[in-house]
Amino acid sequence: GPTGVGKSELAKILGQSYSGNFFKINCAEYSNGHEYAKLIGSPPGYVGHSEKSLLGEKAEKSNKWVFLFDEIEKAHEKFYDFLLSLLDDGTCTDNMGNILDFSESIFIFTSNQGMSKVSYGKKLGFGSGEVDDLETFNQSKDLIVGSVKEKFSSEFINRIDDILLFNALTKDDIFEIVHLNLEELPIVVSEELVNYVVEGAYSVEYGARNIKRFIKNNITTHIADAILNNKVPKTGDYYKFDLSESEAKIIDLKNYTKPRKKRTKKVSASGTN
Repeated sequence: GPTGVGKSELAKILGQSYSGNFFKINCAEYSNGHEYAKLIGSPPGYVGHSEKSLLGEKAEKSNKWVFLFDEIEKAHEKFYDFLLSLLDDGTCTDNMGNILDFSESIFIFTSNQGMSKVSYGKKLGFGSGEVDDLETFNQSKDLIVGSVKEKFSSEFINRIDDILLFNALTKDDIFEIVHLNLEELPIVVSEELVNYVVEGAYSVEYGARNIKRFIKNNITTHIADAILNNKVPKTGDYYKFDLSESEAKIIDLKNYTKPRKKRTKKVSASGTN
């Protein structure tokens, strides 16, 4: 699917709910043929041969993992060959000759492969109507899957259970994502504030990836400044924002005064029985 639609985020959530064991592998770091050794350890005679491999450490902990191979299309072809055994029966052999068992693990590969073949219409995502051109990414599935099959070998594709296509985000999707992100903050979430974030953060090209960054720069920073300056809401526990000048500003603040501790009287008694 396109960038910023939640592919990696979904894998992370699945890892948390499946076993609590999640590990992300950035495939851009495996663009050279020999670099898959980072996962199973250096071969005999090379520096680090005696050290435990990365996958060896994971296998010792559990055989139930969710592994995310992010941007798999950026890895070297030899990296795909290494994955064949892992995808076939859930095992691989490390540099020490140990068989690592991941038979109950889930392997997820994210990719933007084929997205350049999909036409971004003017109405895509934020248009006045439904998506034009190719209607939706689902209707472009044959085109995208065809590009994936051109990129990867049939042996690799044949070991993958399914290829899931992510649609571009709609306006309703973005509003919901913004709501979820704002509800994590100690602020009054208004419709006006949600609209402000949606208009400032979202683009068809980058999806929802910029939302957290926009909230951090334009909302969270103001909250942090208020806390550092000893300012709290005049009423209630949540900060309020004013957007009358097309910029988010905190309003209705007061200086925080630390409550005084009540003094306790100490009484001593003495006497004889």
